Amino acid sequence: MWILAPNKKFIKQYKSLSSDFQKRVDSVLAELVKSENPTKLGDYKQSLRVYAYNLDKSNRIIYSVDFVNNTIELRRVGSHKQVYGKD
Repeated sequence: MWILAPNKKFIKQYKSLSSDFQKRVDSVLAELVKSENPTKLGDYKQSLRVYAYNLDKSNRIIYSVDFVNNTIELRRVGSHKQVYGKD
């Protein structure tokens, strides 16, 4: 079982999502917590040293994994522009 550790930016972006989309994010987070290795569920972004879980065509969750403390550090959530800062 993994522990979720959202940062301030993630929380702010999460609150700005619609309630339907928040439910989708919640189900993905539950999937990440239950997985044996959350790194296998996302695509590794080498330039940022994070993983990206694609929610749909344009939205994603950005996270990193700390195996020592058994935590998933949630960094950002939202559209491509919101999470990467560019189109």
